[in-house]
Amino acid sequence: MKQSKGKQVLMALAGLALLAVVIGTLPHMIGLGLGALLAFYAISKFVQTSKVLAKIGFGLLAALGIGLALSNIWAVVGIAAALGLYIGYMRMKMQRVDLNQLFARRRPTTSTHFEADWKDLDQKR
Repeated sequence: MKQSKGKQVLMALAGLALLAVVIGTLPHMIGLGLGALLAFYAISKFVQTSKVLAKIGFGLLAALGIGLALSNIWAVVGIAAALGLYIGYMRMKMQRVDLNQLFARRRPTTSTHFEADWKDLDQKR
């Protein structure tokens, strides 16, 4: 099924606009990622430690990471634009994209291998 020239031009212009949005929000995406990593690290250390002073320090570090992530909330617009760009590209190549399949895990179930491994481990004990 061939697309008309007008539709191809509109898709190319929409793709360029989405690409400009992705490039424009790239610093926000980096800041969001760094803030989230800092917050996750600080929260994990906060839970592990038992000293009061360390808990205060890691709590402040977690608050700093959460603040950094929230200040770069415009990254969500860039992520949505990147997702739209990807889906548009796949549709332009005449491949249907099912959102459930897009976000599904790609790993097959390995229950039969697990059963065999468990049986081997059980025999070795």
